[in-house]
Amino acid sequence: MKFFKQSFTLIEILVVIVIVGILSSFILIGTSSFFESARDSQRKAEMTRLRNAIWSASNMGVNGYPTTPDQGSNSRATCCLGTGDTNCTNIESAIGGAIPKDPSFKTGSKEYCYFYKSDGTTFDLYTMLENGGVVSLSESTVSSVKTSDDCGEGWINTGLGFCVMQYEAKCPVGDDVGSDGCAYAVSRAEGTPWTNISQINAAAACKAIGAHLINNAEWMAIARDIESVGTNWTGGSVGSGVIKRGNTGTCTGCYDGGDPEARVNNALATLYLSNTKAIHHFSGNVWEWVDYTIGTGSAPSQQPQLPTSAWAALNSKDVTNWGSVLGYDNVGPKNNNYGTTSYGSGAIWYNNTDTAVRALMRGGRWHNASNAGVFALSLVSSPTLTSTYIGFRCAR
Repeated sequence: MKFFKQSFTLIEILVVIVIVGILSSFILIGTSSFFESARDSQRKAEMTRLRNAIWSASNMGVNGYPTTPDQGSNSRATCCLGTGDTNCTNIESAIGGAIPKDPSFKTGSKEYCYFYKSDGTTFDLYTMLENGGVVSLSESTVSSVKTSDDCGEGWINTGLGFCVMQYEAKCPVGDDVGSDGCAYAVSRAEGTPWTNISQINAAAACKAIGAHLINNAEWMAIARDIESVGTNWTGGSVGSGVIKRGNTGTCTGCYDGGDPEARVNNALATLYLSNTKAIHHFSGNVWEWVDYTIGTGSAPSQQPQLPTSAWAALNSKDVTNWGSVLGYDNVGPKNNNYGTTSYGSGAIWYNNTDTAVRALMRGGRWHNASNAGVFALSLVSSPTLTSTYIGFRCAR
């Protein structure tokens, strides 16, 4: 009897290679997601321990909170805990012991940090999560994650760990924005946003209603969540068309506006979070102050040639590091291919020689046309600046 030795054909070998490749990709994706979740769990636990240590060291705030340096213009520096940041000297001395740092921290960049800032009477402690969301704590925080929809009238539970004003801050009904501002801040559809207010006074207005001025980590959590929802794109799916923009100059995926009015009935002014909650005028209308400042000496490390002041795309090629303070993950879309105005993400306005204290403004305004967007960022304004083009939004 004659036996024949059977061997694999080339096609069979290629099929096996393809199958192995597909299975390997699933394993890598699953492994990556597992490690992201593990790091996020570590962040939540360490942030809670840091908050408790701050409360203990300050006797629940009775003795005041450890301050971060005064940058001038009544602005406080933000420090990156556990990394040797000299802005953290007071807080780390008060807490003592081993200070944890964000598990994804990289030397020379502050994209992932446990951020802390304080003027002595209040404090903010926050960090971004990789799987979406943010842990944002303050002296009035009871829990690191909001689980109830009961955020108050005009507010929404983002599902990202905090509540936020559904609309830009406005005056209460019957109160007009005068030279002295509003009696207090409310979130409502009708009326014009509360503008002509500095970043410093915006933070005070939020504190007066038991909240805080939205911080950059919270802004980014909302913006990236908006990025991930197909209905927020003019083409009906993520990456198709542009991210919708409300009340901006003539551009694709926006509607025209001349004044910062509510106009909440226009579909392009309404964006949706992944938990189906709607948020209004998160891009366009007026710039919004964010509770973050960049101190002296923080001009961009990657400088274009000309002009000195310019709009730049929000992708990783243009925004790498702002004075070791702002890295890409504090600025741009999750998918950095979307970090150009052609996707409706917005742009960044900067001066490549400016080293003064600057406060962050986000979202763009009606005059910014295609440069407005949920990721739009301005780095040229003092914390004391007031303008009819700048408003704010509170979170808690």
